[in-house]
Amino acid sequence: MAGVAPTMGRRRLGGVLKTLRLGAGLSNEQARQRASMSTAKLSRLETGHNVVLLKDVRALLDAYNADGKTRNKVLQLAQAAEQSGWWQEFDDVLPADFDLYLSVEEAAASLLVFETSIMHGLLQTENYARAWLRAEDPGRPNAELERLVGLRMARRQALTREADPLTVWAVLDEAVFRRRVGGSEIMREQLEHLLTLCESANVTIQVLPFSAGEHVAASGSFTLVEFSEPTDPEIGYVDCAAGNVYPEKPAQVRRMKTNFHHLTSTALEPIKSLAFIRKVQRELT
Repeated sequence: MAGVAPTMGRRRLGGVLKTLRLGAGLSNEQARQRASMSTAKLSRLETGHNVVLLKDVRALLDAYNADGKTRNKVLQLAQAAEQSGWWQEFDDVLPADFDLYLSVEEAAASLLVFETSIMHGLLQTENYARAWLRAEDPGRPNAELERLVGLRMARRQALTREADPLTVWAVLDEAVFRRRVGGSEIMREQLEHLLTLCESANVTIQVLPFSAGEHVAASGSFTLVEFSEPTDPEIGYVDCAAGNVYPEKPAQVRRMKTNFHHLTSTALEPIKSLAFIRKVQRELT
């Protein structure tokens, strides 16, 4: 059976199951024998690449001699892992594997973002998103285009949710502001929206000006996702033409975080960045 998309719920459950197996001192082979399942299924469950069935989780909990409190917690995680996210409403237009990123973004406490050429999706206005998506695929049917715009706008709710709104710290290359996506009027609207977002405590924007010259992230845009749960390790996200990449090895994550903090020290300070954005906005004709 081919592996399924490893959504955040499945990844979180898989991490807990692996921790329990290691805590029980069992190898993959020993655990799969005790639980009467294949090595492949155990591996897919631990990496989040398998549909979660409660009978499989119970079998593993039995194999690990989990106590009652642990069993209840893990079974709750297992049930939550297969609940549909809000993005399933847009399943007809979701790009391949993007449901994983959306589940990660939904569960995140904060994002550290570097963008080289486009406004980050969470920061876009409806008109900006529509213009970019149209340019990205000029032959895209209007109905599909509007569904994708709706998906992008739905993502923005994470910034204003009542409980623990998502925190975003974004370093945006000057090219993001100089490229007139949709024309001057749409860009003025986009920049005004960005200035409004910056009035919130959970959004910080820094501009990396052309005058800064070379920098540590010349290879391109990236996002580092941080979680409030200590059992959820940080994970990177890189969107590229060949497919989405999720760097998650500790060394990869450390490198991304180090690069991000280098960028913040190279970019304009937040107050100066706001002044820069206002200046670009005034120059739009």
